[in-house]
Amino acid sequence: MPKGGGRDQTGQPYKVRGKWYYPKEEPGYVKTGEASWYGSNFHGRLTANGEIYDMYHLSAAHPTFPLPSYARVTNRKTGASVMVRVNDRGPYMHDRVMDVSSKAAEMLGFQRDGIADVKVEYVGRAPLEGDDTKLLMASYRPGDARPIDDGLPTGVMIASNRPANPAPLLTAAAFSPPKPAVARSTAPRRGDAMSVEDLIKAYDAPAGGAMAPIPTSRGLALSYAPQTPTRGAKAALGTLLNDTVALSNAGSERIEVGVIDRNLREKISVLAMTAGLELSDEGDGAVAIALPPGSNGDDLLAHVWKAGAREAFIPRD
Repeated sequence: MPKGGGRDQTGQPYKVRGKWYYPKEEPGYVKTGEASWYGSNFHGRLTANGEIYDMYHLSAAHPTFPLPSYARVTNRKTGASVMVRVNDRGPYMHDRVMDVSSKAAEMLGFQRDGIADVKVEYVGRAPLEGDDTKLLMASYRPGDARPIDDGLPTGVMIASNRPANPAPLLTAAAFSPPKPAVARSTAPRRGDAMSVEDLIKAYDAPAGGAMAPIPTSRGLALSYAPQTPTRGAKAALGTLLNDTVALSNAGSERIEVGVIDRNLREKISVLAMTAGLELSDEGDGAVAIALPPGSNGDDLLAHVWKAGAREAFIPRD
């Protein structure tokens, strides 16, 4: 699964379910509360900043952190903690403070329970480029064990040679089709004292040859499937929702466009209408596009970004 490659963004204030959120960088941010996790239903989908969600990577969604950035998440019940790459927006249900990946939930010990009481600490901005898997794995601290000296104490800021301007919108040509990946080995048992090298080896070792889910086809943007010969925005968007990927146990998705000016609103409205949808008024100038139940909105989201609403995203509830 490709790593990085998204956009560096903080974003403007936005509104979800009647509540305003104000993205910003907050050095020293520490908050406790309930965390949840999301997995196979979103594996291979676009994140809020244009990266690709990998359920086997240590990543997370947060309502206001800069994207991408790093945060340390600690399970307050067990003491286990790990750093995650924040590259998505959410959650917005039950006042939860963070939504982590399946792998992060596994390492923090609450994958089976579904939720956990956690402490979230902002660490710093993350680089756009490269694979930070080993860095994040090395930050793992088993509960009830002596902390690993990973050289990254809580709160340290991480330097990056990120470009001054946002990265361009990702295109299908940016990546080659992914090879089926084997499932990662399970995290070390809580209480085991392991070195950084042992942790990395344990993570890199294949386990049983089980196959990871294949990323879903996303049509025009970031597609691993052959392109349709049909040309033109109307043709592409007109068939978009007739070729969706069913998401088990998934409700209706929506694209939060945010507060936009009149000209941009007209452009987004045309895109929505071409796909047989409409803009909905969220109040105070914020707009969204509701999608049919079970549909995959990544293609339409990519067109919304291209039209100029680059801070639009699909919330992870």
